Amino acid sequence: MTAQEAVQQIEYDAATARELAMVEALIPAGLDMGSWSIEKVQAPRLGAIAVVMRTPSGDAFQVDMLRRDASAAGLADTKHFSLFIANSGDGSTSTDEWQARGVKVLAHHISRTERSGAPLPELMTFSQRERQHPFGNYGVLG
Repeated sequence: MTAQEAVQQIEYDAATARELAMVEALIPAGLDMGSWSIEKVQAPRLGAIAVVMRTPSGDAFQVDMLRRDASAAGLADTKHFSLFIANSGDGSTSTDEWQARGVKVLAHHISRTERSGAPLPELMTFSQRERQHPFGNYGVLG
């Protein structure tokens, strides 16, 4: 490895650590979600943060957090972000009520962090992600 490659690797590692710290500040491990639970929070990938949640009955579902954009409102929006349930739908299928409620609880917690002035990760809007990664595999559920 050359000195330049080593410096680039250090810079990349530092940027990754900073992104993960911002994600952890927004959605901390052990966040009290009441009847819902957070199983996993992914690092930003393909312009979004994927959050795996569970309903009160234990059903897993994925929430994608993207930058807010007036042209594509999420199921729940905060000042800076829109949250979408990643169910590979085109908007024609009804959303599970318990999943929708969990997304709104998560949005409430994210809003509190936004108001604290914590640094926020750079994410894409729904349309930007669709344009830049039209065939992206966004799913993180097994």
